[in-house]
Amino acid sequence: MIPSSKWSLHRFFDRHPVIRGYLPATALYQPALLDSFLQKYDTVYIKPSSTHMGKGIMKVWKTDSGYAWVKERGQTVTASTLGELKPIVNQSVGNSKHIIQKGIPLAEVNGRPFDIRVMMLRNGAGKWQYAGMLAKVAGPDSVITNVARGGGYVTTVPKALRQSQAVKSEQVNTVTRELIRLSHHVCSHFNKYKHSSQIGIDWAVDKKGGLSIIEVNFDFPSRGLFAKLPDKTYYRLIKRLRSQYLARRARLKKRKPASR
Repeated sequence: MIPSSKWSLHRFFDRHPVIRGYLPATALYQPALLDSFLQKYDTVYIKPSSTHMGKGIMKVWKTDSGYAWVKERGQTVTASTLGELKPIVNQSVGNSKHIIQKGIPLAEVNGRPFDIRVMMLRNGAGKWQYAGMLAKVAGPDSVITNVARGGGYVTTVPKALRQSQAVKSEQVNTVTRELIRLSHHVCSHFNKYKHSSQIGIDWAVDKKGGLSIIEVNFDFPSRGLFAKLPDKTYYRLIKRLRSQYLARRARLKKRKPASR
C-alpha cells in the first residue's frame, strides 16, 4: 500500500509510539469540525490531503473581533462570527479531501514564521543517513513556509533558532541532535509502508521550542533548497549520497538473474 495522502500518512505515523507524540491534532475535514477545532485552538490549518509544496493551504484563526481566513498569500477575509466565515471556507474546500490541523505557533525570524527541513537519504550501503537541515522562512504575509510558493528564503538552522529565541543559545545543538534522532525514527517507520530512497521531513519549532512534524515528503523532496544556502556542504553531501545509492542500485540490478 502506497501512502497517497496527508491523511493516510498521519494515520500511519500515529501508530508509532515515539512519532505519535510529535503529530499535531489532525482530522479529516468536515464542516462541523471547524467549530470544534476552533473551540480548542486559536488557529487551525486546512490542507488539501493530496497536494504538496504548500498548495491550497488555508489558515483560520480567532481575532479580537471574531475570526479571519486566508488562503496561501491571498486576501485575508474577516468576519464577526464563524457562521459568516464558514461558507467561504467550505466553498474553497469544495469536494476534494482536506485535513484540518491544530495550528502551531511557529517560532519567527524577524516576524516571519519558519520551519525546518531535515534531509535523509539512503547511502551507498542502502542505509538511511542524515544529509543536512535548513530553515525555511515564510515570505511576507504568507501562511506557508514553502519557499517557491510563499516567497520566503532559506537560512541555517542554528541562525534561525538563535534569532527566534525559541530556544536558548546553549540548547541549539541539543535541538539539532534531537531533530536528527527523530528523523531516523520517521525513516525507519516509513520502511514498513513504502520503500523510498530520500525523505525530507518538515519540522515545526513553536515559540517555546517544542517540536512537531508538519509533513513528510518522500520520493521527490526538493534537494535544490540546499543549493540556496551560501555554504554548499549539505548540498554536496546530498548529491554524493544520491550518486552512491544509485550506483549501488545499478550494481544490484546487474547481479540479479534474469527471470525465465
